[in-house]
Amino acid sequence: MTDLHKLFDGDKTMRAIRITQEHAVDVIETRVPALGAGEILVKPRACGICGTDLHILRHGFPGTCYPVTPGHEFAGHVVATGAGTKGVREGDFVAVDPNVVCGTCRWCKAGRPNLCIHLTPIGVGRAGAAAEYVAIPEKNAFVVREQIGAGVAALIEPLACAVHAVESAGPLRDRRVLVLGGGTMGMLIALASVRYGANDLTLADPVAAKRSIANSVGIANAVDPATLNGDKFDVVFEAAGAVPALKQALTLVEKTGTLVQVGVHDEDFTIPINPFKVYEQEITIVGSNSLADRFGAAVDLMPDLKDQAEKLIGEPFKIWDFAAAVESMAEGRTIKTQLVFD
Repeated sequence: MTDLHKLFDGDKTMRAIRITQEHAVDVIETRVPALGAGEILVKPRACGICGTDLHILRHGFPGTCYPVTPGHEFAGHVVATGAGTKGVREGDFVAVDPNVVCGTCRWCKAGRPNLCIHLTPIGVGRAGAAAEYVAIPEKNAFVVREQIGAGVAALIEPLACAVHAVESAGPLRDRRVLVLGGGTMGMLIALASVRYGANDLTLADPVAAKRSIANSVGIANAVDPATLNGDKFDVVFEAAGAVPALKQALTLVEKTGTLVQVGVHDEDFTIPINPFKVYEQEITIVGSNSLADRFGAAVDLMPDLKDQAEKLIGEPFKIWDFAAAVESMAEGRTIKTQLVFD
C-alpha cells in the first residue's frame, strides 16, 4: 500500500454525487474509499453521461444499488494502489471498463462478462466516478496515452459498446448497413462499422443538427428516417432506444438480414413482431448488451478515431452540476455530454 493511500485511510473526505431511491440528486461529503486487495484509487478527469444515467436518475435501472454515485464512462489518474496490484502504477492515466465481474461463472468463462451473473457495474451497482475519487479493480483499468485527451479517453467505454454491437452483426463488407439514431452510440457504431469494412453505410436521425455532425465526422450519408420508406438494409442497428426507431427498424431489414438491438428501452416495454416475416425472410434479431470483452479492442481503435471523437463532445459541465448535465443530455443539445473536474 502506498504512502499516499495511508493518508486516505485516515479521515480524509471527498465530495461525490449521490442519487437516492427517490431519484433526487445531492452533492454529499463522504470518506475517500479504502482500497481492497487488487484495487486502485483513481482521480477522474472526465466522466460521460449516457442513457443509463438518465434511467438511474428518473425511474430506475436494473441492478442499481441506491443510493448510488453514478459515473461509468470515465478516465483519470491513478493516485494510489492497494495490496496485490501489479501492473498499474501511481501517476498512470487510465480509461476504465466499468463492468466488475466474478470471472468464474459460465458467462465469464465463455468470454461474455457483460452477462456475468454477479455483474456489479461501476456507477450502477457500486460507487462510480462522479466523485473526487473512485476505487476500482486494477484489472478494469487500461493505461492509455494522456495525450489522447481526457474527454476522448472517457469515450472509450461507449466505443467498446459500439465495437461489441458491430461484431455482433457479423461481416459488414459488401452489405448495406443502416444505423438508426445519431446519438453517441449511433455515431460510434457508424464510425466503427466503417473501420470494420462497411462501404455502404447510412445513418438516420430526425434531428438535422445531428445529421450535420455525422457529416462532419465523415459519415457522408446521413438522412432523415422519414425518407427511408421502402428501403431495405442487410444490417440495421437500432441505436436510438426509441419506440418509433424500433418499429421502423423491423420494416427495413432485408431478407436474411440482421437487426442488432443496441438502444436501451424501458424494461417492461414490448412491441409486436410478425413471426411469419421473421421465418419467411430468415431475419436474425440480435441483442447487443454493453461492451462484453471489447474494452481492449476499443483502446486500440480510439487513437484512429480521435479527431472524429472530439467532435462528438459538447461543452462540458462541472461535475457538481450533474443534474443540469443530465437534463442537457436528455434534451439532446449535444452528442456526448461530459463532466469535468476542478
